[in-house]
Amino acid sequence: MGDLSGPGSEAEETAVATRAAMEAEIVRLTAECRSLRDAETRSREFAATAADWFWETNPAYHVIWLSDGFENTTGLSPASLLGRRPWDFACEAMEIDSNLWQEHVAVLAARQPFRDFKYWQQDSSGHARWIKVSGAPRFAADGSFSGYYGVGADITSAVSSAHRMHMLSRAVEQCPASIVITDLDGEIQYVNLKFIQVTGYSAIEAMGRNPRILNSGLNPPGTFEEMWQALSSGRKWEGELINRRKSGELYWEYASIQPIQNIEGIVTNYLAIKSDITSQKHNEARLAALVEELRHSNDELEQFAYVASHDLRQPLRMISAYLGLLEKRLAPVLDGETHQFLGFALDGAKRLDRMIVDLLQYSRIGRVTTLMESVDLGDALRDSLRHLEVAIAESGAEVRVEGTLPVCHGDRLELMRLFQNLICNAINYARPGHPPRVVVSNRDAGDEWVVTVEDNGIGIAQADLGRVFGIFQRLVTRDKVDGTGIGLAVSRKIVEHHGGRIWVESQPDVGSRFLFALPKSGVAASSPHD
Repeated sequence: MGDLSGPGSEAEETAVATRAAMEAEIVRLTAECRSLRDAETRSREFAATAADWFWETNPAYHVIWLSDGFENTTGLSPASLLGRRPWDFACEAMEIDSNLWQEHVAVLAARQPFRDFKYWQQDSSGHARWIKVSGAPRFAADGSFSGYYGVGADITSAVSSAHRMHMLSRAVEQCPASIVITDLDGEIQYVNLKFIQVTGYSAIEAMGRNPRILNSGLNPPGTFEEMWQALSSGRKWEGELINRRKSGELYWEYASIQPIQNIEGIVTNYLAIKSDITSQKHNEARLAALVEELRHSNDELEQFAYVASHDLRQPLRMISAYLGLLEKRLAPVLDGETHQFLGFALDGAKRLDRMIVDLLQYSRIGRVTTLMESVDLGDALRDSLRHLEVAIAESGAEVRVEGTLPVCHGDRLELMRLFQNLICNAINYARPGHPPRVVVSNRDAGDEWVVTVEDNGIGIAQADLGRVFGIFQRLVTRDKVDGTGIGLAVSRKIVEHHGGRIWVESQPDVGSRFLFALPKSGVAASSPHD
């Protein structure tokens, strides 16, 4: 008999081999599919980092698919845009140039890929968003055009940040102050346009050099040591510098220099913002010269007024004396009219003498003074009342003090004269038929004492309040109230000499309140002759 196992064994071996090959192919294909899936996953993950969503269109450029990222970014449902072309849902309020759309459509018609085409699109809240899309054509197996696919991203935030950076950059470049940035060694890394205009150095000439190229050598000793000590310890430095332009011309600037830290808090640079104050310094110098000239002129004028007033009194006394002698000697032969004329002359001489005395008093305030000391204003008031005893008695005046007057730093005689002038003014300007009533009071006003001298006199019109303290300012004619018009001007000068202020509140036919404030600090206004 023949061998029956041969053919069967061969067929079985073939089947086993075939099965093994198929299993190996399945394993290979499975691994390949897994690799493709992993590659696709990685591709999508990588693409997701570069885009917010994916999209596809048909050959007519109508959107047929949008990934979930589109709704997450814009808030718009993909379904609301399916079947529409990208330019159909662009934002009309923020439309880009139509030429750009035409160029984009031409690229699509030519079946060419494109990158970073930008346009405005409205989100679900009605806000315009700046959109960037990139895409490429899709082709079927037979080579026919199937549409486009690509990615999209919302770049509104990035564009806004870039715009802000651009604005900041322009603001720094166009800033009216010089801006200089140096490294920690002081080497210049940036200068703006104003620096170039002020110093005369170009940006290329300044870069890499130290700001000491501007040093004039005229700054106070220790200025730069103090500056670097502050900067080295992380503090800002501010001060004035005398610098020299490239042309050699000197100029002043006010500089504010501070350290700049990186995100780790480490100082990496120094920022200097500097303003050219040359004109201001020149104006200050001219003003100081004018003030000194005015002070000198005022000193000479006051000295002239003092000397002239002092020297005028002697011949005036002689005129008054001889007029009196003539009146006595010729009295038997003079008629009434002549006696009246002599009376007018004597009265005029007396008024002129009083005016000269007041002028002398006015010119001496702040020039000829005793040492400033602690003065009890209550004592100064009592001294003034003793000098006014006759006037008070003749007018039937009543002077009352409410409370206790303070102790101030000042000139005792001047403060006594201040009270005397204000009370005498109240007596002189009493209302007819109303005996003068004067009340002196005081109140604590924080850094100063405010003393009030209130009367029940004829008062002052509102329109005249601003000129009552002017010299020779008379608000009532001499035939009604005698006086020279200097008393209140003297009062103002006394108060100002003591570093204070004086003002008046008044109502016609009711009375006036003269108020003066003296500082508690005891610092009086300095006089050039103190």
